[in-house]
Amino acid sequence: AMMEFESLKLSIDETVATIAFSRPEVMNAFNTQQIIDLNEATEIVKNDSSIRVLVLTGEGKGFTSGADLSENDPTWKDTKDALMRGYFPSINNIISMPKIVIGSINGPAAGIGAAYAMACDLRIMSEEAFILSVFSNIALVPDGGLSWLLARNIGYSKALEFAIEAKKIGSQECLQLGIANKVCSPENLESETQKWAQAISMRSPQAVSNTKKIMRDSLEKKFIQTYEDEANTQNSILGNDEFKEGVAAFFEKRKPVFK
Repeated sequence: AMMEFESLKLSIDETVATIAFSRPEVMNAFNTQQIIDLNEATEIVKNDSSIRVLVLTGEGKGFTSGADLSENDPTWKDTKDALMRGYFPSINNIISMPKIVIGSINGPAAGIGAAYAMACDLRIMSEEAFILSVFSNIALVPDGGLSWLLARNIGYSKALEFAIEAKKIGSQECLQLGIANKVCSPENLESETQKWAQAISMRSPQAVSNTKKIMRDSLEKKFIQTYEDEANTQNSILGNDEFKEGVAAFFEKRKPVFK
């Protein structure tokens, strides 16, 4: 199934959904329409329990180049309003949906685009792609949660260096820093992404969604709190149907099929 929005496409292939920004003529820069469309598309995916993996990518040469600075839109009363009421719902959907979001970074992910790339759970990057906190070039601070996402993922000093000097983090460096899980050639990106998404979608949904939640939450918690989260979750799922299927498959030496 394919849903065409004005600024992006949402396609659903059984358990894998793909959202592709589709304003390639402006490197998928965010205008108000794209903000609204992404909020709606991520909401649909989040609430569809048959979808297990979401791929976020861009058409053309860019993932997304950030906010469309040529647009002066009366929808938002100021920048804070655009960030809180505009961008936050979709960023929060990516972070909190009980399924894995793979950023398939096909080209530059700059500005708020870097925040969306970093908000994803996993990243596969085209060799030519890069992440760029461009903000300091125009005398601004990183936004869209990028300060938190970069510092948490690569550590304060490197994150600060990349942010204040507006330095590109190329695909190979992303791989070394652990923020790209995989890097491949531009022509193989789509097939490699889909292959990975399919593989993850075959895993136990309760294992995947609960692991995402516990690990995400752990970034803001003490050890004992996460330890208890694990114990509580384990207690609530051990012995249920998915668990039984996993154990049966193990003993029968077959691949489990999670309904």
